[in-house]
Amino acid sequence: MGNNSLASTCQIPNNAAAPGDIAPSENGILGRVPGVYVAQAVNSLPPPTAIGPGAAAVVVEAGELGLVHFSVERRRAKHGRHSHYFWTAVRAEPFDDPTR
Repeated sequence: MGNNSLASTCQIPNNAAAPGDIAPSENGILGRVPGVYVAQAVNSLPPPTAIGPGAAAVVVEAGELGLVHFSVERRRAKHGRHSHYFWTAVRAEPFDDPTR
């Protein structure tokens, strides 16, 4: 009943970031954007098809966040012999409009 031989790999490494540190995120500010604005960005695109573009970019006014640039990818869900294509937001960044 002693220590498991794998127990040493379960510990947090010494070079891990402190809980208060903010690491750069792969999805930008997507986690801070309310879902209604993400849905607005995805729904503004044409329906995805198998031969259409695999990625798109959309800029949406997201309330208190201002203009937000969304990177959107086409994904496929398979159900048996049927495939369904859909858009999903993968990244969001604040957008600075040079015309404003």
